[in-house]
Amino acid sequence: MSSAALPTRSRHAVRWEHFLWVPGLVSLILLVVPQASFIWMSLHRDTGFGSVGDELTFANYATILTDPFYLGSIWLTLRLSAIATIAVLIVAMPTAYSFARLGGLTASVLLGLVLTTSLVTIVIKILGLNIILGSTGIINEALAGLGVTDRPIAMINNEIGVLIGLMHYTLPIAILMLFAVCQTIPLWLEEAAAIHGATRGAIFLRVILPIMRPGLIATALIAFNMNVGAFTSALLLGGGRVRTMPVLIQQEIIQGNRYAMGAALATTMLVIVFVLNVAVALSMTSRRRKAR
Repeated sequence: MSSAALPTRSRHAVRWEHFLWVPGLVSLILLVVPQASFIWMSLHRDTGFGSVGDELTFANYATILTDPFYLGSIWLTLRLSAIATIAVLIVAMPTAYSFARLGGLTASVLLGLVLTTSLVTIVIKILGLNIILGSTGIINEALAGLGVTDRPIAMINNEIGVLIGLMHYTLPIAILMLFAVCQTIPLWLEEAAAIHGATRGAIFLRVILPIMRPGLIATALIAFNMNVGAFTSALLLGGGRVRTMPVLIQQEIIQGNRYAMGAALATTMLVIVFVLNVAVALSMTSRRRKAR
């Protein structure tokens, strides 16, 4: 009887397996269709008031790749994103490591605080940064009170404000990701290195850092990708003067009614980020093969 029931269960299992592709297909449609639509739009000319022509053309891309204004925006976006990513890693790495070594209730509370900050909407966080970084903010008031400066330091509506906003945006994610990496590092490795006379700095550089490298690279990629696409931080803390690609795309579409050019800018940024991610992935794969 049991042998007769097995084929029946197997047939039912096979039938259910046919439906497993449905969520994947829905996800693929939600991801691909919007991207494909603005790529298609980017291959047309703007005709005004948000409409585009029928003729296919690469004129928008030619303009982007030859106009110093657009090239400057691309370089500004990549430069600020790279600087913010490096700064975030420098802050997140020791923070995550110390959390992992604390363990217990203390680490849980600290991680809870980090997670709570990441759950707060970005607009509220940036408004808080405006209060802190403004000309009459806490930092400038403290510096003036200590006699360090005799006039406020401009920390918003410029690149400094955008950098701080980008760091504030990606730091919680970086800490959480690196915390998970640090938890996998056995404590006995550090103890063994200490027994053999290694200093704390040597232990970190020669034991901990090599183990963390894959996690660091993954965290860096995610933080960099988030920074490249960060719109709210760049707009509110840059005051519209720091024209990163997301800000420029918004200005092209909303203010200029140039939907095709905005789509071309978005596609260009998408291609650049994709190429950078693939290059890093191929480099990591090559190193693993050489290590074997």
